[in-house]
Amino acid sequence: MRQLTKMQLWLVAGVPMVVGLTVPALAQNPPTPKLPTQNLPTQNPPARTYQPGYWQPIARVNPKQAVTVVLLNETKMPLKYNFLDGRADNDLPVGGNAKLNNIALPVNIAIYNPSQEAASGKAGGLRYETSAKGNTIEVRVQPVEVGGYRVLNVSKGGGVYAY
Repeated sequence: MRQLTKMQLWLVAGVPMVVGLTVPALAQNPPTPKLPTQNLPTQNPPARTYQPGYWQPIARVNPKQAVTVVLLNETKMPLKYNFLDGRADNDLPVGGNAKLNNIALPVNIAIYNPSQEAASGKAGGLRYETSAKGNTIEVRVQPVEVGGYRVLNVSKGGGVYAY
């Protein structure tokens, strides 16, 4: 592509000024790319478009059917859980479970260690081993040394996420 310089005379505050502008010059008849006229072969195996990350659901349920969430405390500490919509906290005792029926989607459920050590960051975190069978989501809450999850999210579309 060529560059053309165009000179213009401008009058600025009563003072004449010459301004040079550079603009690209396009060919009058650019070449047309040749496209294949035959069908291209498909890739075998197909291209992989899955990219792992927190944005990928760890399980799925059918959002058009009733959803049940089962929380299992596999830690050695009493836990609490609540829906992040203003409902009260509930206890999840050591070795205990909670069955939450007919959950309306979307929903966020916080599962946490209410101890002072956890609040100050001195206790480890929680891991949610999550699976879905039918429209029941089972969440096995387990301890981890560092990091972990705080919230289970089930989206309006039925994707299950842990943050």
